[in-house]
Parts: sequence; C-alpha cells; structure tokens
Amino acid sequence: MALEKLSSETLNFYAPRFEIEIKGQKLAADISKAILDVKIEEKVDQIAGFTITLNDEFDMEAQVFKWLDHPLFSEGNEVTVKMGYSNNLFTMMIGRITGIEPGFFSGETPTITLTGEDLSNEYINRGGPERTFVDMKYSDIVKTVASEAGLLAVVDTTGKYEQVIRKDNDESYLAFIKRLNNRVGYQFKVDGRTLYFIKPEDDKKEILTLELGKDIISFRPTMNTSRLVTEVEVRGNNPDDPDAPIVGRATAGSERTQEPGRRTGSQVAEKLYGSARRVISNVVVTSVEQANEMAQSELNKASDGLIEGDGECIGLTQLRKGVNIKLEKLGTRFSGKYYIKGTTHTINNNGYRTRFSVKRNAV
Repeated sequence: MALEKLSSETLNFYAPRFEIEIKGQKLAADISKAILDVKIEEKVDQIAGFTITLNDEFDMEAQVFKWLDHPLFSEGNEVTVKMGYSNNLFTMMIGRITGIEPGFFSGETPTITLTGEDLSNEYINRGGPERTFVDMKYSDIVKTVASEAGLLAVVDTTGKYEQVIRKDNDESYLAFIKRLNNRVGYQFKVDGRTLYFIKPEDDKKEILTLELGKDIISFRPTMNTSRLVTEVEVRGNNPDDPDAPIVGRATAGSERTQEPGRRTGSQVAEKLYGSARRVISNVVVTSVEQANEMAQSELNKASDGLIEGDGECIGLTQLRKGVNIKLEKLGTRFSGKYYIKGTTHTINNNGYRTRFSVKRNAV
C-alpha cells in the first residue's frame, strides 16, 4: 500500500494523538495534558514495553505532589496505550506498570516516568522450577505455555522430535520457547494477549511502501558478508545408535525467498568464497528431518544478517514487529523489501515518529 491512501485517511497525518487507559479508566483531560512523552518499544522474540513521562505539580499549601501518589499511577495497574491520528486510534499494547521513576529538579517542574511491560511478562518472562514435557511436539508445548499464561495461541504445527524436553531450573518460559524456536527457525512474538509461534513471514507481501525524501526521515543500512555461509551441516548424536550419527544439510539458495529474482545471502557467499561450510555437531537429534530443519534454521539466520538497518519515518501504527515493508529511492542495492525486527513509536511535543529496525536476506 502506498502512503498516500493512509495520508488521506488520517488527514495528511495531522493531529497525532494518544489515549491512555489505566485500570479500564480513560485518563481525565487534566492528566493527559500533563503527559510529555509516550513511547512503545517492541522487538520480535522479546516482551514489548511502554514509557510514559508526565509533568507533576507540588501543592505548596498541602505539601503533596499532585500525581506522584495518585492511585492510578501505582505499580501493577493495567495500562492500555492507543496511538494514531484524529479519531483513528489503534491499541498499541496492553501492559502493567512495573517501574515508577520521579525526577526532582531544583527550580524546575518535577516529572514522573512510568515504565511497564506487556501482560505476558508476568508469566513467560520469569524464572521457575525445572519442568519436563514428555512425548509432545514443540507446537503443543508452546500451546500449553500460552494457555497457562492466559494467552491466546496462534501456533503452526511442528514435528515431534525428542521424547523428553526439559525446561531448566530458573529458565524463563520466554527463554525456553526461544530455545525451541531456534531449533525449527520459527517466528515467535507476543502481541497483546496473543502468542505467536509460527513459520517465518518474511516472505509475505509488504504492507507499505516508503520512499526516502518523502516518507523516510532517515535510514542507515549495513551490508555485512563476513558471517555468511554457503552450506550448513548438522551432525547429530543418534540416541538409538551412537555409532551412526544423523546428518542434515541446508545448501546455498535454499533460504526463504523474500524477494524473487534476488541473490540470497548464501548465494552471495558462494560467489565471494566458493565454499563456506558450517558444521554443527554434538547435538542430539532423532531424525534426518529434525537435522535438516536445524540446518535450514541456521542457514536462514546466517543469511538474515546480510542487510540490517535502522530508520525513522512519520508515525505509522501499521509498522509493527513481524511485518514486511518496501523501502524505495535507496539505490539498487538497498531498495527493496525488508522485514521489521522491532519498532519504537513515540508521541511528544515533536509529533509522532516511528523508528524501526529491519533485516533482509537478499540483494
């Protein structure tokens, strides 16, 4: 989608606005006017967070701060943050207040900074006792964890590999799911009350097209070929026959096709180095299928680092972690389709801006 259509729907991006609810109660106008800055930060594979900064007032007669001890701004309170333009507001996150930081300055207005994290943080980002999952697919384990965390689950089915899978003592469920995710190369993220453990979507169609000098305020891409490989081989220990290792491979050009007609990272490496093979050993696998999936996941990760970049544009609620965008007017090498790894949405006196980090596996 071109930005012109969005522009007409949002009155040319005039009147950026936020709306905050705490404990289901929309903030009164006098509190909202005291807010200086609202920020939402999110990254794939991490828990999203918010930061809200507001001016406080000290009542000299009563000798109390107006907002510092207000019951709405208490640790643990649920917060909903919406952003957008005019009447087109979108829920960016639902979380809880986890930090309160007042700022006291001689001769200046005191401030309060509230920080918080996505609701899922309460369960999946805390350590816990060792736990064993027996005869379960990775996907079924993730569904179980999501259910126990009170989250909806969107999960793509995986194979059934190890007979016994253990979550280590004090290992958070977030780290545990990441560990499973790394073995199969899935995309893991939490949006609101939904946990996603799905096949990567960096090959899906881009949702927006942005142009330098028109929509993009700044963009700094980096192309790095030093970590590229042409092939990954996984030599796994076979629990049924230690003398017969299980071998899996992923070869050049087998990465996900983000952009048809482009050279993938492994194909770039093939041209540069001829052969740059990575061998992974001393891992336990139960089938060639599992070894192949692990090899493919490692090849994809290596190529994903071919081009990475950070940019900034006008505030766009559509830019979220895990979606694809097209960036243009950046020259032949750096123009094209990118996958968003993370975003920071900020509304303050300077307006609404979105910073984004992206990656791309082909040129």
